[in-house]
Amino acid sequence: MTAIEVFKQSLTFYTRLFNKLIWLSVASSIAPLLVLSSSGSEQPSGLALFVIAATSMFFSVFMMALIHQFSVHQDDSLNEAFSLTLQKVLPVTLTGIVFGLLIMLAILPAATVATILSAGIENEILKNLLVGIIIAIPIALIMYRCFFAAYFTLVDGLNPIEALKASNKQVKGNQLIFRGFMLLSVVTAVYMLIIIVLNKMIALNPMALSVMEFVLNVIVMPFFSVFIYRLFALTKSSNTIDEEV
Repeated sequence: MTAIEVFKQSLTFYTRLFNKLIWLSVASSIAPLLVLSSSGSEQPSGLALFVIAATSMFFSVFMMALIHQFSVHQDDSLNEAFSLTLQKVLPVTLTGIVFGLLIMLAILPAATVATILSAGIENEILKNLLVGIIIAIPIALIMYRCFFAAYFTLVDGLNPIEALKASNKQVKGNQLIFRGFMLLSVVTAVYMLIIIVLNKMIALNPMALSVMEFVLNVIVMPFFSVFIYRLFALTKSSNTIDEEV
């Protein structure tokens, strides 16, 4: 199995769940906008930000649950996926919080080293570039190694520490995962390039531009979720997940 084959498989999987995934993606994108519009101020309150984060997490887990459910049982029922989401949203959120804390812990020593190494550089551009690269390296490594942690919590019910360890073990030395994420990076770069080109189109009406960006986001993000899950499922060491599309 190659990364390209996983990509093609994910496209097939995505088309079979397209209607359900799109509705979840729309709801996930609209919910924060509704919260912001209801806050009545340009600067959202702490409560509004919390509601936005909680809503985004809920729909992310909902989408993950639906993809997992369909992969294992060929069941695209939103009711069943919703029930699974209610069971898993808090554990997955906790794993996400621990994941974030781990990244923050990596930033502190990296920032210290970056400050020391860049102390003698007078050019601000080069200095900021060096600092950014040094800080980005441990962040990228942790994100890559622990990216599947939420899936281990969702699928196997592992606690945050166990999930992070399991993700690290699964990713370490796995060429399919590495190539899969390289392919995903290329696709993401193309997607971002399209967004940039759209923003550079001065003649395009701002409202039309916003709508186009919204539609692109709604269509593309669910596919990314499917592709990442398929990488997780196909490389998972245990045989508890049905790997057939």
